Amino acid sequence: MSANFLLDLNQKQLEAVKCIDGPLLVLAGAGSGKTRVIIYRLAYLIKSGVDPRNILAVTFTNKAAGEMRERLVSLVGEHSGKLWISTFHAACVRILRSHIQELGFNRNFVIYNASDQLSLVKECLKDLSLDSYRVNPSLLLSRISQAKNYLLRDNEIKIVKGDFWSEKIGSIYAVYQRKLKENNALDFDDLISFTVELFKSRLDILHQYQNQFQYVMVYEYQDTNFAQYQLIHLLTSSHQNICVVGDEDQSIYQWRGADINNILNFEKDYRNAKVIRLEQNYRSTQVILESAGTVIKNNRQRKGKNLWTTNSYGNKIIYFSAPDEQDEAQFISEQIKALLTDGNYKDYSSFAIFYRTHAQSRAIEDGLRRANIPYSIVGGTKFYDRKEIKDLLAYLRLLVNPTDILSLKRILNVPRRGLGAATIDKLEDYLRDKNLNFWDCLRAADEIPKLSAAAKRKLRGFVSMIEDLRAFSRENNVEDTLRKVINYTGYEEEIKNENSFIAKGRLENIQEFFSAIQQFVAEKPDTSLDDFLEGISLATDLDGWEGSSGAVTLMTLHNAKGLEFPAVFVAGLEEGLFPHINSADNASELEEERRLCYVGMTRAKKRLFFTSAQKRRIYVKMHYNRPSSFISEIPAKFITPAFSEKKCVGVMERPKSSTPAYNVGERLRHSHWGEGIVVAQQGWGDEMKIEINFAQAGRKRLLAKVAKLERIQPEEITN
Repeated sequence: MSANFLLDLNQKQLEAVKCIDGPLLVLAGAGSGKTRVIIYRLAYLIKSGVDPRNILAVTFTNKAAGEMRERLVSLVGEHSGKLWISTFHAACVRILRSHIQELGFNRNFVIYNASDQLSLVKECLKDLSLDSYRVNPSLLLSRISQAKNYLLRDNEIKIVKGDFWSEKIGSIYAVYQRKLKENNALDFDDLISFTVELFKSRLDILHQYQNQFQYVMVYEYQDTNFAQYQLIHLLTSSHQNICVVGDEDQSIYQWRGADINNILNFEKDYRNAKVIRLEQNYRSTQVILESAGTVIKNNRQRKGKNLWTTNSYGNKIIYFSAPDEQDEAQFISEQIKALLTDGNYKDYSSFAIFYRTHAQSRAIEDGLRRANIPYSIVGGTKFYDRKEIKDLLAYLRLLVNPTDILSLKRILNVPRRGLGAATIDKLEDYLRDKNLNFWDCLRAADEIPKLSAAAKRKLRGFVSMIEDLRAFSRENNVEDTLRKVINYTGYEEEIKNENSFIAKGRLENIQEFFSAIQQFVAEKPDTSLDDFLEGISLATDLDGWEGSSGAVTLMTLHNAKGLEFPAVFVAGLEEGLFPHINSADNASELEEERRLCYVGMTRAKKRLFFTSAQKRRIYVKMHYNRPSSFISEIPAKFITPAFSEKKCVGVMERPKSSTPAYNVGERLRHSHWGEGIVVAQQGWGDEMKIEINFAQAGRKRLLAKVAKLERIQPEEITN
């Protein structure tokens, strides 16, 4: 490591890096180099003589953890290999693999993903004779997840008397948890909550890890939920050498349990905490920063920062109010094509389109296809959710944990071997009577009187096959084990016999599965089957995303955090859509929507575009929404309606009309009411109606052709 490596840091970054003892809160504004601070602080700790084994650094995605690890190696070399850099969940898996027997599980537990959890909940509903049409399984999983994030057991959930839902959720939660244990399985939320439970019930184990991790660092602290907060608090309560890096203005995951109060109350939790603000932005233009700043300042739940930059002033934000979502998509497509001609953007990967809900992507995709613009969607159908991949994963998981009932049921008759639903029902009747797990029941098939001789023979063959494959997996690598599974079971052969276009795609997916294994092993040469399955279970949507090569990126605003693009389009800025209608009567949720807008704006490096639609069809229904209130929070000097800015590339022509076309955001002067801003417009030509918010007279709705209106020129605007 170079002796002067700290010269790469600005004054505030350097101060944060060198503050290594005691509690430290680094409030890192968007684009202020918070990842660099984390990496350099880790390097500085090691350079200062701290044993890497005494350092724990946690974040939220495998992608972020991997990048941090690579950058640290470039600074300190292989010494960093002994340091724990991982996601919260991966760190907890590592702890639980050593100690979970204290909680009544075996160390070879499997981790259920969202699809597995949904299947298990449906089984619970069936066991309790509850109608899945009345009790939504996905919503139920969300409630169970919420309870686990708050470390609540099934008997601690608040029950509202007379409320069918709340009265049933506790019993469903209890059955769900019992079935997880029977399968020697944990879901994603269990990884955190069980580790907290372990530490609270076994203080000797807690002290072991407190002594091991003398320095704890948390990346994106604003995204932590209650369980994660408790975990970190337990680990650091003895020495308080904790450094958290985050930005309360980018806390956008309240809906999945993140608690902004964790970062807001850090100084209350750690009385001697030092606070350092990183406010120099290296990403965006001054216009983008100041615009985003004026929006976020409307929030009350914040500590406050004043971002600044030495970058150029930059172009104003372009805002286009489209007649409908098709015109919105056309405008975006035209702007992208026009921007590519100015030489400042290398290809289509320079552009990103963000939206509030997945449903908005359909119209945008149609527009991009019509314009022959390549695009890539983040958050679509996941590779590991495809049927053939889930089938093969079920086989692999069964080789690690034969008590995994979900995997057993999934592949008992895959490929088809005459062991369908009727056989499973008879097996389940028997296991309930004898109090056996499903695997032991299969092994005892000859003793089950309800089964036919043919079924018993097939079950014997199935058990023998699985035991042979388990023995093979213990002596061979992951790739060879998968190949053995495919050949031994006849899985690939059955797909080939379908001889269809769909079958061809499924076979290609299987080959891609081998590529995934090879890539995993290349990154971790000593990978075991357990390691591979664990890595897949802990993956997130963005872990496999390396940027869309030569294509425009489409994603929700929630997925956009942590990324950056030269040019960004935020689509659908309409009341009821963004901010979402669910936040209308909730001040806290409205502030989260504003933080989401702030995140979207600060992803842009050079150019930022806003679009809205005066009418939009979503989920079959037509919606007529006013432009988002977030637009009106931006001073006019930073934003330009598309029609009024001749320099805006790719601007659509104004409709030919005897009545001038006014656009949302324009400033107008009325002969009687004075100056105001256009906040809504409906119709065209002589039928155009506009709504103007006058500084003195408030909102007025006018027929444009008879209103006495005068445009205020940009040079007249002073604030």
